[in-house]
Amino acid sequence: MKKRVLALALAVLLVAVVFTGCAKNEAPVDESKSPTDSTPVTETGDLVDGVYLIKRPVSQNGNFPMAKLEVKDGEVASLNYNEYLATSGEAKNESNYRYAEGIAVIANLNEQFNEKKDLNAVDYDAVSGATSTKGNFKEIVQELLDMAAKGETYEPVYKDGVYEAKAEEASHGWLAQVSIRVQDGQIVGVDYAEVAVEDMDGVKVGDRKTTDNYSYPRPIEVAAELQTLIIDNNGTDGLAVDAIAGATSTRTGMIELVNEALSSAK
Repeated sequence: MKKRVLALALAVLLVAVVFTGCAKNEAPVDESKSPTDSTPVTETGDLVDGVYLIKRPVSQNGNFPMAKLEVKDGEVASLNYNEYLATSGEAKNESNYRYAEGIAVIANLNEQFNEKKDLNAVDYDAVSGATSTKGNFKEIVQELLDMAAKGETYEPVYKDGVYEAKAEEASHGWLAQVSIRVQDGQIVGVDYAEVAVEDMDGVKVGDRKTTDNYSYPRPIEVAAELQTLIIDNNGTDGLAVDAIAGATSTRTGMIELVNEALSSAK
């Protein structure tokens, strides 16, 4: 009986020693951390100081969104989101855009974000309408915040202003000219026109060439296509002009005038 008790005691002692050794090899558990603490979250204090900019391509409606974010001391300092008209380069406003709700939505979204500094806190239903503008705003601002978290700052390409150039002489009674608007270092408007310098059939001096007063529409179409390409490309360097067929003289002349105008913007 004593031998049986002794054997049982030795067995218990051996088990205790084994478990004690295992416990010493286990890593300590920090109960202060939750399982979600390792999930990366971009806080405003994580942002890199600088200026950040995004410009979207020109839409079929002849306008496009552009936004600039400024970060100071790791925090959002300001945001300016606007939608621009490709010909004038003006931001949408009451005098150049007929949809008042779109303008109201842009103003409200800018105000909300600049006050709250938190994209998730923006109430997109505060002003009704302009669904596409709301979608663009949310997408672009998120991209800007992502860029700011990585420090992908923006450096302006051109000096802000309006730059113009004219052809040295008219061609068949039409004088080519261009006006380019630069905002935040980006081309936001390209207004190319061929203006009558003499009275012609159905045309008076000062009239712009249009499909209503000119028999060949292709040069006018080419100018509109080039306008979009130049704005999207922010200039003529590396411009994919081969994708535009026809009206070669219009294409060549317009690019030359754009380059001449932009030479003062650098």
